[in-house]
Amino acid sequence: MTESKTPPKAKTAITLPQEVLDQLKARETAGEIPSVSGHIQTLLMREQEAAKVDAVLARLFPGERPGAEHLEWAAKALGVGASTGESSAA
Repeated sequence: MTESKTPPKAKTAITLPQEVLDQLKARETAGEIPSVSGHIQTLLMREQEAAKVDAVLARLFPGERPGAEHLEWAAKALGVGASTGESSAA
């Protein structure tokens, strides 16, 4: 028997301003987001991933964030525009 790779889920309630909830429900209806809860889950996962990246950067660059020269090198290495994030491969 194989185990499911999807972690168990639990329900909770959050309080949002009515305007925010209305906007999220409109986006769900328009198909822009899968669901209100799915969208919030995605945002929280992105926040966790960003925290992991920040931790790695803090280990690599103790006491300081990467400077412009580091960002330029990374953009060239990845083949993307430094300021736009667009691919330079055409």
